[in-house]
Amino acid sequence: MKKSYYATHPGHVRKNNEDSFYVSDDRSLWIVCDGMGGHQEGNFASHLVTDIFEQMQMSGSFDNKIEAITSQIYNIHMILKKKVQKIGHNAIIGTTLVLLHIEGNKGVSIHAGDSRCYLLREGKLSLVTVDHAKEIQTPNGMRKVLTNALSAPADLSLEVKKFKVEEGDVFLLCTDGLYDNVTPEFIKDALSCNLLQIGLDMLISSVLSKEANDNLTAVIVEI
Repeated sequence: MKKSYYATHPGHVRKNNEDSFYVSDDRSLWIVCDGMGGHQEGNFASHLVTDIFEQMQMSGSFDNKIEAITSQIYNIHMILKKKVQKIGHNAIIGTTLVLLHIEGNKGVSIHAGDSRCYLLREGKLSLVTVDHAKEIQTPNGMRKVLTNALSAPADLSLEVKKFKVEEGDVFLLCTDGLYDNVTPEFIKDALSCNLLQIGLDMLISSVLSKEANDNLTAVIVEI
């Protein structure tokens, strides 16, 4: 049995929420995206991903489904590229993506960008994903830049990681607007709650008690 809990918030600074998420406990599919681009283009990109996967049919073996998912993600990337070609003017339209799919005791994470998947197993918190981002020096100080994402006109390289799923596992999919504002210890405590809705509320409330200068989204999945 799998059950998910989810929340999203624009934060205190940005008017628009360019994050998007999709949850389906029945299909064992959960997605979090963090859009980027001016004039609502980030919102378009992130919701394009979740809208398409909401309609997508998956069948066949676990590996067949992974192949279909990755193929669909590359198709979405091509749609973004075509949109940029139409807009021109050095437009950037993109989104991060972190996706979790589970079938029996098999799981897979597929991601591009710096949205993360955490796993709490037997009291130990670990990162399933590795951020596709780096710190660069700018006149205004250090700044994080993405090295990979569903982002036109750049290229896309998906990271696919398969793993065994165990009873009692708890996963967290989230955008950087969440994890940049809480410690790993706090995340571990939140995912250790007997009632994970309370854990989710803890995470969101903690970020919103601070500056919250970015959109934030979290999806918790318990096995």
